[in-house]
Amino acid sequence: MHLYSWIMIHFVKQVGLLGILCFLCACQSGRQQEAGSIVPTDGLKTIAVQVEEGMFEHLGDYLYADSYVCLDTVPLLGDIEKVEIKDDRIYVLDAFNKIVCYDMQGKALFVLDAQGGGPGEYASVTDFTVNAGRQESLVYDRDKKVLLFYHPHTGQFLRSEPFSKPVPGALAAWQDTYFYDSRSHDSYPDDTSLHYSLLVSDDGTTVTRRYFPHVEAESAWRFTVTAHPFSYNDSVLYYCKNYDYIVYALSADSVWGAFDIRLPNPLPASKVEDKADERDLVKSAWSMGIEQVFVCDGLLYFTFTKDGFWQSALYDLSRGKQIYCGRRMSDKEGKSVPLFRMIDGVYRQRFWGILSPDALAYEQEHRPAGLPDGLKNYHPETGNHVIAFYKVRKAGQ
Repeated sequence: MHLYSWIMIHFVKQVGLLGILCFLCACQSGRQQEAGSIVPTDGLKTIAVQVEEGMFEHLGDYLYADSYVCLDTVPLLGDIEKVEIKDDRIYVLDAFNKIVCYDMQGKALFVLDAQGGGPGEYASVTDFTVNAGRQESLVYDRDKKVLLFYHPHTGQFLRSEPFSKPVPGALAAWQDTYFYDSRSHDSYPDDTSLHYSLLVSDDGTTVTRRYFPHVEAESAWRFTVTAHPFSYNDSVLYYCKNYDYIVYALSADSVWGAFDIRLPNPLPASKVEDKADERDLVKSAWSMGIEQVFVCDGLLYFTFTKDGFWQSALYDLSRGKQIYCGRRMSDKEGKSVPLFRMIDGVYRQRFWGILSPDALAYEQEHRPAGLPDGLKNYHPETGNHVIAFYKVRKAGQ
């Protein structure tokens, strides 16, 4: 899917028709902001990258394929919206609003497919997250304005709570705590306690801490450049605020700056203030939308958009040096990483990424000799996605 089409689909799904109408009609005015918690940035590590031309063909010097988990063919998944790997379980939300839980061998443990109007049912899944410490999975339904809690090991419905505000676009759970990314406050203009980008809740229903007061120009413009603001790592949860270039680290009771990422030709604030046409921005040479920030064994990986394409960056933190930054990374020479598209997370000291049936079908047609033994009999017509795990290659390996 073209990058612009994907962003616009995500925009409509997150905002909804009513939200778009409200946005077009709303008149934004300056409002006094309530003081939020202080976010220290004195320990920032500067990451400067430059986009390179051509394909990076030495990925095998840094990563190698550790294992592949083929997800059960039943139920058949639609396009994947989100994946979380927690407590040795893989949770997948697909485009049909169902959440499937798998074990680490790919066996389906349960399916949460609860669309409907009754107790424990949702109209749609805006987002979900798994709180392993509290032993609950949380589903947010923007249409019903409700939070629904399920048991993360069985999918059994636990309870529901009304949640008319805030209206988060993304959820995360870390250290028994819930985090909400809230980019606009047009649904509750007079409740200044919620005019913040990052809201924190101990129980999921009551906001107890807040960070980053809304910048009026950003809040009034509903163009989302950072679709995935939360990034799970082994020991930290990272957060990327829309239009920001600082990556923040989150804990249950604090937030602090971790990385200052210096992108080439970054989107200027004037473009946000002037509400530049998002179609032109997506195709422009401006760099924006940092997300998918993962660190494993000294390697930093993140993505952003530029020139109408996703750009991926791989950076050596120990040497303070860019390894690569560009449109595509592969392993042409050594075939140590025969299947690689993007990195989507870190779990137990391994990067992991999602391989779609279409991607696997392409590999079978064009590079069948490079397929791992466990995937040579894979059938793209009936198969589900595959989760690939990659380890960082040490010196001498």
